[in-house]
Amino acid sequence: MSLIRSFAAVLSQFIPLLLTFLLAASSYWYAMQSELSLFSSQGKKDPTVADYYLRNFSVQSQDLVLNRYSHIRSKSAEHIPQGNLWNITRPNIEQFEPQGTTVQGQALEGVYELDSDQLTLRKQVSVLAERDGVTTQLRSDSLVMDNPKQMIRSRDQVTIDRPGQHMVASGVEFNNSTGELKSVGPVKIRIEAKP
Repeated sequence: MSLIRSFAAVLSQFIPLLLTFLLAASSYWYAMQSELSLFSSQGKKDPTVADYYLRNFSVQSQDLVLNRYSHIRSKSAEHIPQGNLWNITRPNIEQFEPQGTTVQGQALEGVYELDSDQLTLRKQVSVLAERDGVTTQLRSDSLVMDNPKQMIRSRDQVTIDRPGQHMVASGVEFNNSTGELKSVGPVKIRIEAKP
């Protein structure tokens, strides 16, 4: 009996150490399982669902060879992996090109296609283009700004205002670099005399 008591006395000295080891090992195992679930590849696999969100989104690009500068700002943006798209809210666009050509635009929402450098503006779209002192204002529910081709186009109804001209067209193509405006569908034109 004294042998059992002495063995129990020796063992009782190691019980706190054994319990501490078991508690530490279980805490470590739990922490590793939590981290694995956070960083595992089992996250969202749907490429049409946003993978991250930004506030005060901003993209700037500059082409030194062609002397072009573009700046897109928005209140917020969410990235969609499929197509490498940014869904942006309240976009504001500024573009500056050679010979003093400027383009400014705004809308309630938009989609910026990063790979093709195209911006689709939707809902209460207003774009002002100024070239050689002539200001052209385009208003529509949807406009596409194709930056590489320097084109603004729409298949929706577009209201166009230029000095002395007011037009409503069912789709337009506007070339930023030349100022050429082409109607895709029927157009109504009102020419106003200068005061």
